[in-house]
Amino acid sequence: MDLDERGKDQAARSLLRKTYKVTIIMLLIGQLQVCVVNEISLFKKFFVKHYYVSLAQFFISFISIQLYVFFYHAIEKKATWKRILIGIWTFEVNTISIMKPSKSSPYLCFLISWVVTFLIMAGSVIYGNMAVKHRRGLFVSRHNIIRWSERLFVLTCFGIIVCSEMSRTSIEFPTLLIYSMISNIFVVVFAASIRKPNFYHVDGVADHILIGQLYYLNFYALYMGIVWTLSSGFILADWDVPLEELFKAKR
Repeated sequence: MDLDERGKDQAARSLLRKTYKVTIIMLLIGQLQVCVVNEISLFKKFFVKHYYVSLAQFFISFISIQLYVFFYHAIEKKATWKRILIGIWTFEVNTISIMKPSKSSPYLCFLISWVVTFLIMAGSVIYGNMAVKHRRGLFVSRHNIIRWSERLFVLTCFGIIVCSEMSRTSIEFPTLLIYSMISNIFVVVFAASIRKPNFYHVDGVADHILIGQLYYLNFYALYMGIVWTLSSGFILADWDVPLEELFKAKR
Protein backbone atom coordinates (compact mmCIF):
# COMPACT_ATOMS: atom_id res chain seq x y z
CA MET A 1 0.00 0.00 0.00
CA ASP A 2 1.57 3.31 -1.06
CA LEU A 3 1.38 6.54 0.93
CA ASP A 4 -1.61 7.91 -1.02
CA GLU A 5 -3.65 4.75 -0.51
CA ARG A 6 -2.66 4.59 3.15
CA GLY A 7 -3.76 8.20 3.62
CA LYS A 8 -7.11 7.52 1.95
CA ASP A 9 -7.59 4.43 4.10
CA GLN A 10 -6.92 6.39 7.30
CA ALA A 11 -9.28 9.16 6.15
CA ALA A 12 -11.99 6.55 5.43
CA ARG A 13 -11.52 5.03 8.88
CA SER A 14 -11.88 8.48 10.42
CA LEU A 15 -15.10 9.10 8.45
CA LEU A 16 -16.39 5.68 9.53
CA ARG A 17 -15.91 6.53 13.22
CA LYS A 18 -17.58 9.91 12.69
CA THR A 19 -20.49 8.20 10.92
CA TYR A 20 -21.18 6.03 13.95
CA LYS A 21 -20.93 9.05 16.26
CA VAL A 22 -23.44 10.99 14.15
CA THR A 23 -25.77 7.98 13.96
CA ILE A 24 -25.71 7.30 17.71
CA ILE A 25 -26.23 10.96 18.66
CA MET A 26 -29.16 11.28 16.24
CA LEU A 27 -30.66 8.01 17.44
CA LEU A 28 -30.49 9.02 21.10
CA ILE A 29 -32.07 12.41 20.36
CA GLY A 30 -34.76 10.78 18.21
CA GLN A 31 -35.57 8.22 20.92
CA LEU A 32 -35.77 10.98 23.52
CA GLN A 33 -38.18 12.95 21.34
CA VAL A 34 -40.45 9.91 21.04
CA CYS A 35 -40.64 9.60 24.83
CA VAL A 36 -41.39 13.33 25.20
CA VAL A 37 -44.12 13.26 22.54
CA ASN A 38 -45.58 10.15 24.16
CA GLU A 39 -46.21 12.23 27.30
CA ILE A 40 -48.10 15.01 25.51
CA SER A 41 -51.73 13.92 25.44
CA LEU A 42 -52.69 16.91 23.26
CA PHE A 43 -50.66 15.50 20.37
CA LYS A 44 -52.23 12.08 20.76
CA LYS A 45 -55.79 13.44 20.67
CA PHE A 46 -54.99 15.67 17.71
CA PHE A 47 -53.50 12.84 15.64
CA VAL A 48 -56.40 10.52 16.49
CA LYS A 49 -58.91 13.05 15.14
CA HIS A 50 -56.78 14.23 12.20
CA TYR A 51 -55.08 11.11 10.86
CA TYR A 52 -54.44 12.82 7.50
CA VAL A 53 -51.80 14.98 9.20
CA SER A 54 -49.61 11.88 9.49
CA LEU A 55 -49.87 11.39 5.74
CA ALA A 56 -48.91 15.05 5.18
CA GLN A 57 -45.89 14.56 7.47
CA PHE A 58 -44.98 11.45 5.51
CA PHE A 59 -45.12 13.39 2.23
CA ILE A 60 -42.92 16.21 3.63
CA SER A 61 -40.50 13.60 4.99
CA PHE A 62 -40.35 11.82 1.63
CA ILE A 63 -39.64 15.04 -0.27
CA SER A 64 -37.10 16.25 2.29
CA ILE A 65 -34.92 13.14 2.27
CA GLN A 66 -35.06 12.94 -1.53
CA LEU A 67 -33.95 16.57 -1.91
CA TYR A 68 -31.31 16.22 0.81
CA VAL A 69 -29.62 13.26 -0.89
CA PHE A 70 -30.08 14.51 -4.45
CA PHE A 71 -28.68 17.99 -3.76
CA TYR A 72 -26.08 17.03 -1.16
CA HIS A 73 -23.25 17.73 -3.61
CA ALA A 74 -24.54 21.33 -3.71
CA ILE A 75 -25.39 21.51 0.02
CA GLU A 76 -21.85 20.59 1.08
CA LYS A 77 -20.55 23.67 -0.74
CA LYS A 78 -22.72 25.98 1.36
CA ALA A 79 -21.67 27.72 4.57
CA THR A 80 -21.48 25.54 7.72
CA TRP A 81 -24.53 27.10 9.38
CA LYS A 82 -26.62 26.50 6.24
CA ARG A 83 -25.56 22.86 6.12
CA ILE A 84 -26.43 22.47 9.81
CA LEU A 85 -29.89 24.01 9.36
CA ILE A 86 -30.65 21.80 6.36
CA GLY A 87 -29.41 18.75 8.25
CA ILE A 88 -31.54 19.58 11.31
CA TRP A 89 -34.62 20.11 9.14
CA THR A 90 -34.15 16.75 7.42
CA PHE A 91 -33.51 15.04 10.76
CA GLU A 92 -36.59 16.52 12.44
CA VAL A 93 -39.13 15.99 9.66
CA ASN A 94 -38.07 12.37 9.27
CA THR A 95 -38.09 11.79 13.02
CA ILE A 96 -41.54 13.29 13.48
CA SER A 97 -43.03 11.56 10.44
CA ILE A 98 -42.56 8.07 11.87
CA MET A 99 -43.49 8.81 15.50
CA LYS A 100 -47.23 8.38 15.00
CA PRO A 101 -48.11 9.34 18.60
CA SER A 102 -51.84 8.61 18.15
CA LYS A 103 -51.29 5.31 19.95
CA SER A 104 -49.60 5.20 23.32
CA SER A 105 -47.20 2.29 23.60
CA PRO A 106 -46.18 1.08 27.07
CA TYR A 107 -42.75 2.29 28.15
CA LEU A 108 -41.72 -1.35 28.36
CA CYS A 109 -41.89 -1.39 24.54
CA PHE A 110 -39.59 1.65 24.33
CA LEU A 111 -37.13 0.10 26.79
CA ILE A 112 -36.97 -3.26 25.01
CA SER A 113 -36.67 -1.58 21.62
CA TRP A 114 -33.88 0.70 22.87
CA VAL A 115 -31.86 -2.26 24.15
CA VAL A 116 -32.50 -4.42 21.07
CA THR A 117 -31.65 -1.57 18.66
CA PHE A 118 -28.22 -0.96 20.17
CA LEU A 119 -27.55 -4.70 20.43
CA ILE A 120 -28.27 -4.98 16.70
CA MET A 121 -25.99 -1.99 16.06
CA ALA A 122 -23.18 -3.69 18.01
CA GLY A 123 -23.77 -6.94 16.14
CA SER A 124 -23.76 -5.15 12.78
CA VAL A 125 -20.45 -3.45 13.64
CA ILE A 126 -18.91 -6.81 14.55
CA TYR A 127 -20.20 -8.37 11.34
CA GLY A 128 -18.91 -5.41 9.31
CA ASN A 129 -15.43 -5.90 10.80
CA MET A 130 -15.52 -9.62 10.00
CA ALA A 131 -16.78 -9.02 6.47
CA VAL A 132 -14.13 -6.46 5.56
CA LYS A 133 -11.41 -8.63 7.08
CA HIS A 134 -12.29 -11.52 4.78
CA ARG A 135 -13.17 -9.19 1.89
CA ARG A 136 -16.58 -10.78 1.45
CA GLY A 137 -20.04 -10.48 2.91
CA LEU A 138 -23.15 -8.38 2.41
CA PHE A 139 -21.41 -5.66 0.45
CA VAL A 140 -23.61 -3.26 -1.51
CA SER A 141 -22.40 -0.30 -3.57
CA ARG A 142 -22.65 3.24 -2.21
CA HIS A 143 -25.28 4.17 -4.79
CA ASN A 144 -27.48 1.20 -3.87
CA ILE A 145 -27.03 1.78 -0.14
CA ILE A 146 -28.25 5.36 -0.51
CA ARG A 147 -31.12 4.35 -2.77
CA TRP A 148 -32.33 1.47 -0.61
CA SER A 149 -31.92 3.49 2.60
CA GLU A 150 -34.44 5.97 1.27
CA ARG A 151 -36.78 3.30 -0.04
CA LEU A 152 -36.85 1.19 3.12
CA PHE A 153 -37.34 4.19 5.39
CA VAL A 154 -40.23 5.46 3.27
CA LEU A 155 -41.72 1.95 3.12
CA THR A 156 -41.47 1.49 6.89
CA CYS A 157 -42.75 5.00 7.60
CA PHE A 158 -45.79 4.56 5.37
CA GLY A 159 -46.37 1.05 6.71
CA ILE A 160 -46.40 2.23 10.33
CA ILE A 161 -48.83 5.03 9.49
CA VAL A 162 -51.19 2.64 7.71
CA CYS A 163 -50.88 -0.11 10.33
CA SER A 164 -51.48 2.31 13.19
CA GLU A 165 -54.86 3.17 11.65
CA MET A 166 -55.92 -0.47 11.46
CA SER A 167 -58.46 -1.74 13.93
CA ARG A 168 -57.34 -5.36 13.48
CA THR A 169 -54.28 -6.09 15.58
CA SER A 170 -54.05 -9.57 14.06
CA ILE A 171 -53.12 -7.93 10.75
CA GLU A 172 -51.11 -5.08 12.23
CA PHE A 173 -48.76 -7.30 14.27
CA PRO A 174 -47.42 -9.59 11.49
CA THR A 175 -47.14 -6.64 9.08
CA LEU A 176 -45.04 -4.61 11.51
CA LEU A 177 -43.00 -7.70 12.34
CA ILE A 178 -42.09 -8.06 8.66
CA TYR A 179 -41.08 -4.37 8.47
CA SER A 180 -38.88 -4.80 11.55
CA MET A 181 -37.19 -7.89 10.09
CA ILE A 182 -36.48 -6.07 6.81
CA SER A 183 -34.98 -3.12 8.71
CA ASN A 184 -32.94 -5.50 10.85
CA ILE A 185 -31.40 -7.18 7.81
CA PHE A 186 -30.67 -3.90 6.05
CA VAL A 187 -28.79 -2.26 8.93
CA VAL A 188 -26.42 -5.25 8.87
CA VAL A 189 -26.01 -4.86 5.11
CA PHE A 190 -25.37 -1.13 5.67
CA ALA A 191 -22.73 -1.83 8.33
CA ALA A 192 -20.84 -4.16 6.01
CA SER A 193 -21.11 -1.90 2.97
CA ILE A 194 -19.69 1.23 4.60
CA ARG A 195 -16.52 -0.76 5.31
CA LYS A 196 -15.90 -1.27 1.60
CA PRO A 197 -12.78 0.38 0.18
CA ASN A 198 -13.53 3.72 -1.53
CA PHE A 199 -17.06 3.81 -0.09
CA TYR A 200 -16.63 7.33 1.29
CA HIS A 201 -15.91 10.42 -0.79
CA VAL A 202 -12.79 11.31 1.15
CA ASP A 203 -12.37 14.60 -0.71
CA GLY A 204 -15.96 15.66 0.03
CA VAL A 205 -16.98 17.97 2.86
CA ALA A 206 -18.61 16.14 5.78
CA ASP A 207 -19.47 13.04 3.76
CA HIS A 208 -20.02 11.21 7.04
CA ILE A 209 -23.00 13.49 7.76
CA LEU A 210 -24.86 12.25 4.69
CA ILE A 211 -24.09 8.59 5.43
CA GLY A 212 -24.79 9.07 9.14
CA GLN A 213 -28.16 10.67 8.37
CA LEU A 214 -29.15 7.70 6.19
CA TYR A 215 -27.79 5.20 8.73
CA TYR A 216 -29.83 6.93 11.44
CA LEU A 217 -33.01 6.73 9.37
CA ASN A 218 -32.70 2.97 9.06
CA PHE A 219 -31.90 2.43 12.73
CA TYR A 220 -34.69 4.79 13.77
CA ALA A 221 -37.12 2.92 11.49
CA LEU A 222 -35.94 -0.32 13.13
CA TYR A 223 -36.41 1.19 16.60
CA MET A 224 -39.94 2.42 15.90
CA GLY A 225 -40.80 -0.81 14.08
CA ILE A 226 -39.88 -2.82 17.17
CA VAL A 227 -41.83 -0.41 19.42
CA TRP A 228 -45.04 -0.73 17.41
CA THR A 229 -44.57 -4.49 16.89
CA LEU A 230 -44.21 -5.06 20.63
CA SER A 231 -47.15 -2.76 21.35
CA SER A 232 -49.35 -4.67 18.90
CA GLY A 233 -48.10 -7.96 20.31
CA PHE A 234 -49.01 -6.90 23.86
CA ILE A 235 -52.49 -5.92 22.68
CA LEU A 236 -52.86 -9.21 20.82
CA ALA A 237 -51.77 -11.15 23.91
CA ASP A 238 -53.97 -8.96 26.13
CA TRP A 239 -50.96 -8.16 28.32
CA ASP A 240 -50.89 -4.69 29.85
CA VAL A 241 -48.31 -4.41 32.61
CA PRO A 242 -46.93 -0.93 33.38
CA LEU A 243 -43.14 -0.70 33.58
CA GLU A 244 -43.21 0.42 37.23
CA GLU A 245 -45.34 -2.59 38.17
CA LEU A 246 -42.84 -4.90 36.48
CA PHE A 247 -39.98 -3.45 38.55
CA LYS A 248 -42.02 -3.74 41.75
CA ALA A 249 -42.67 -7.39 41.02
CA LYS A 250 -38.92 -8.08 40.82
CA ARG A 251 -38.21 -6.56 44.22
